[in-house]
Amino acid sequence: MNYYYDIVLNFQEDNYMFYEWEEEDNIDIIKKIPIFQINLKTFKDLINNEIKVDTEFLDIINNKTELKNKTLKYVALFVSKNGAIALEFNDFGQSIYRSFLQVDDELGVIETIFTIPVYKLNYEITKKIVFNKNLRKEDNIKRFIKKEIDLLYKNKEIDKLKYLYNEWFLKDNDDIIKIYSEMNKKLQDKLSDREITIYNLIRLSYNNV
Repeated sequence: MNYYYDIVLNFQEDNYMFYEWEEEDNIDIIKKIPIFQINLKTFKDLINNEIKVDTEFLDIINNKTELKNKTLKYVALFVSKNGAIALEFNDFGQSIYRSFLQVDDELGVIETIFTIPVYKLNYEITKKIVFNKNLRKEDNIKRFIKKEIDLLYKNKEIDKLKYLYNEWFLKDNDDIIKIYSEMNKKLQDKLSDREITIYNLIRLSYNNV
């Protein structure tokens, strides 16, 4: 068994590059983790798909990943010359969480391919991962605005909804149904400075309560 030591991981359900990590994320400081060199095809499959591994592989990595005060049951680090990714599996061998690496960690991990053999991972692809073209922060801002306008519309807080609409679109409208519809439609577009303004306005309103 080959191991890599002292690495920072951020397990999420989706693929997030290190520059999309957020302060609220549960960052793991890994002291020791099993590492496997894989070929390029396998690496691409792990990046682009959820997979399922066999029980033999689960037995190999069982409780081998160590943090400061605990172990993680089914976690492994996979590396090729093109990059690295860590995966966490459930008891049935299905990949459930994934983490890319910070730049320095990835460079260090890639250097190990010259010292460890290529491992033939037995796996099956269970689901293709649909990549989101938006940055994670953009999606969070849109969800935050969407939640607020849905709440205002549901509670019939007309004045607040009209105020946000005016600040957002720089025009007036008295038709609440059209206001709500136009806001939702705009959230389907690329994030702009106007949405960021609305996001900050909403946050400020809660801070002043």
